[in-house]
Amino acid sequence: LQYATMTQILHVVVVGFHHKKGCQVEYAFPPLPGPPDNGDQGLPSAWRALPALALPDGAHNVEQDITYFLLPSLDDPDRAIFGISCFRQIPTESLVSKTSDVTRSTVQKSVCVLSRSPLFGVLKAKLQLITQAYFNEKDFSKVEVLSQMHSNLVEMFDGGADLVDGQAASMDISIRALIKTFRHRVVLLFKLILLEKKVLFHMFPVARLGDSLVALLSLFPGLVEEGLAYATSSVRPPSRLPLPSREGAEGGERGREEAPERAEEAMEEEGEGEEREEKEGEGTEVRRQTNRSSSQEVTVRDAVPTPPTRPSLCEDPLRGKKDSYGFPLSIFTLGNIFNPYVGLANLEHLTSKQVRGFVVGATNALFLQRKEYFDVVVTLDDEGVGSVEMVSVDVKKALSLTSADLRFADHLIKNVEAMEDDGPAYEGGNEWCREQFRAYLLSLGASVRCELAPASADFGAPFVSAWRETVNCRRWLEEGRHEDLVGVEPGHPFVGNLGVYDVMLRVEHSVGGSEQARKALSALSSTGKSISASGGKMKSNLTSWFRGVTGQIDSQANSATSPPETKESTPAETPEAK
Repeated sequence: LQYATMTQILHVVVVGFHHKKGCQVEYAFPPLPGPPDNGDQGLPSAWRALPALALPDGAHNVEQDITYFLLPSLDDPDRAIFGISCFRQIPTESLVSKTSDVTRSTVQKSVCVLSRSPLFGVLKAKLQLITQAYFNEKDFSKVEVLSQMHSNLVEMFDGGADLVDGQAASMDISIRALIKTFRHRVVLLFKLILLEKKVLFHMFPVARLGDSLVALLSLFPGLVEEGLAYATSSVRPPSRLPLPSREGAEGGERGREEAPERAEEAMEEEGEGEEREEKEGEGTEVRRQTNRSSSQEVTVRDAVPTPPTRPSLCEDPLRGKKDSYGFPLSIFTLGNIFNPYVGLANLEHLTSKQVRGFVVGATNALFLQRKEYFDVVVTLDDEGVGSVEMVSVDVKKALSLTSADLRFADHLIKNVEAMEDDGPAYEGGNEWCREQFRAYLLSLGASVRCELAPASADFGAPFVSAWRETVNCRRWLEEGRHEDLVGVEPGHPFVGNLGVYDVMLRVEHSVGGSEQARKALSALSSTGKSISASGGKMKSNLTSWFRGVTGQIDSQANSATSPPETKESTPAETPEAK
C-alpha cells in the first residue's frame, strides 16, 4: 500500500483482547499493508507494537480511556506516524451478537486512528463519540460507522491543510492542569526536555499521562506541530544504513518496501555485536511477563546501559520547518525518542545503543522497578501532586532551579490559580502560559548566544553548560544568527535581588509543593507574624524596664560621687539667739 503524499488520515483500526492470543487487530480500514495471512489483519512488522499500545496496561480497571502513541512510518523508518486510541469495555451479557471466542465477563476493544500529523487534541472528542456509537450497536461486526468515520476524517483533514495547524495536537489539552499538578516543578520539567535525557513519566489513568506529556511539549514553540516528525528515529552507524537500490524503477520500489526490514536487520546485527563485547556474566536475561497476556514474555538485559557518547551532528531533518527564531528546536531527532505511551515490550529498545535519550510515558508498575535505566522518573502521589525523582546525580545538579526560575514559576501559578476555570480572561489561560514559556526560551537563547556569564547565570550555570552539549542547542547555535533574536534582551526575565519572598519560594519548592507544605508554610508565616508582634511588645517592655533600671543606677552613681552636704545653722539655732 502506497500512501498519497498529502494523506493525513491513514487507517482506522479496531484492537480487541483475546483470552488466548492477547491484544490483536480485529479490523482495519483501509486494510493494513502487511501479509494478510498473519492472523493480525495484515499488521506490518514495523507496527507489531500497535495492539499493545492501543490497549494499554491497566485498561481493565477503567470503563473507558484515551491513549496517544507513535509508530515508525512505513515509508521512512526514521519518520513517525501518530496514533490516538479510545478504548472501552462492555459486559458480555449486553452483546446481541457474540462469537465463540468470547469467554470473559467483559469485552474490551479499542478504536484507533493513525495519521501523518499529531491530531491528538482535535480527534479526542470525535473518537470518543464514534467509539461510543460503535459500542452502542452491541454487535462488533457492524463496522459501517468506522469506515464512515474514516471517510469523514479524510474529507475534513485532507481537504484543507489549514485544519492541521498548531491547535490540532493540543486542542482541549490543558496546560493549566499541568501547572496545577506540578506547580514550581513545571519549570524544571521544561528545562529537563531541553537536556535530552532518559525520562520516564509514570501515571494513571493513561489519558492523564498523555495529556500531561502533550501539554508539556506544547510549551515549546512549534515542537508538537512540526518537531515530532522524527521522534521515532534511531542512532544508526553510517555503515549500517540500508543502501539505496540501483535496479531501476522496479528495484527502487522494492527497496522502499524492504527498507523497514533492512533497518531492523541492521539493528539486530548491531545488538549481536554489542552482546559479543559484553563480559561474561553481564548478559544474563530476565524474563518478565506483562499483565496483558499470559503468553507474552519480554526479554530484558539485566545490565545497566552505558552512557552514550556525544553524537556527531548531521543534516538537521527539521531545517526547512523552522521559523526566524530557529523554532522548533531539534530536540527529538537523531535517536532521542518521544512516545506518550510505551509498553514493557519497548523497554529493550529504549535501553539499546540505538537510542540516546527519550521522553516516554508508561502505566506498568514494572517500569518503576528498573529505575537504573532512567535519569529522571516523574510520578503522581496519592493526592495527584506531581513528583520528580532525579535518579542521575549530574541531572539533579543541572536542574537545580534558581531563584529567578522560582519567581517565574510562582508568577505562572498565581495567574493560573487566579483565573476561573471557565473564565474568558486571556491572562492565566493556556495560550498565555505558552507565551510565558516562549519568552523564557527566547531569553535563554539570547543569553547563551551572547556568551555573557552574568546573563546566563540566573538560568543556572550547570544547566546552561549541559544544554550547550545537546544536539538541539548545538544545531540551533550553528544555524546562524537568527536575526529576530537581536531584539531579545539577554538575561532572565525574572532576575532580581534576593529577599524573604525568595526564601519562602525555595522552602516551598524544596518540601515538594504539596498541600501539606503550603499549610505548613502558611502556619509558619502566621507564627512568624505572631512572634514578630510579641517580639515588638517584649522589646517595648524591655526598653521601659531597661530605662527605669538605668535611671536608678545613674541616680545612685551621682549620689555616690557628689561631696557630702554641710548643715548650716539658722539664727534661731544659735546660742545667742536663744
